[in-house]
Amino acid sequence: MRQRRLKNLESKYEAYEDLLIYEPPQMKGRWRELSGGRPVFIEIGCGKGKFISELAGREPENHFIAIEGNMSVMLRAMEKIREKDLTNVTFVPTHAGDLTDWFADGEISGIYLNFSDPLPKNYWYKRRLTYRERLRSYFRVLDRNGTVVFKTDNTGFFEWSVLETAAADLRILDLTRDLHADPEAAADNIETEYEAKYSGLGEKIKRAVIGRGEAAGTEEKYRNG
Repeated sequence: MRQRRLKNLESKYEAYEDLLIYEPPQMKGRWRELSGGRPVFIEIGCGKGKFISELAGREPENHFIAIEGNMSVMLRAMEKIREKDLTNVTFVPTHAGDLTDWFADGEISGIYLNFSDPLPKNYWYKRRLTYRERLRSYFRVLDRNGTVVFKTDNTGFFEWSVLETAAADLRILDLTRDLHADPEAAADNIETEYEAKYSGLGEKIKRAVIGRGEAAGTEEKYRNG
């Protein structure tokens, strides 16, 4: 169900001005200053914030940029951060564009794509967050060891994304097609709200960790494949 726009949203946002960046291009090359020198990670589409709030609490040595185009939904995420008294999360209240406009080369240490919109119509493929050109742009802003962690319950979208990874000359470092049934992969997993709901209904959650290197081939060991 689509989240309804909350009443008096602008006034409610005033309480969180210290957490917000409205003009991310102005921060290009300066995110490490904001983070106090800590490594910076991004979640594109943070939703109501279950994932980012738990991850930020688990990893205080890192700083996190939560991007979300639905401002009503993002308000819930900011509430979670404030309730937990976390100081290592910054929010960008807009849809993610070309990250190279927002971040300098090598400025980011990791990117999380949790249950991105699969945009099922064929002519929308270039707008998907795992389209090959998007993936290449991520690795322009990621540092040498940076990775993209991608989770979805949509099998068609997942398999398409695996092929796009190869087309982008990137490498799948780890892959599981049933995350919750894989003890090793699930050990450090943080569920999103969406994930908790749909895995509870029996949906299998797929996850891929994408890094630099030659495209993954048949020699790659895929768990539960």
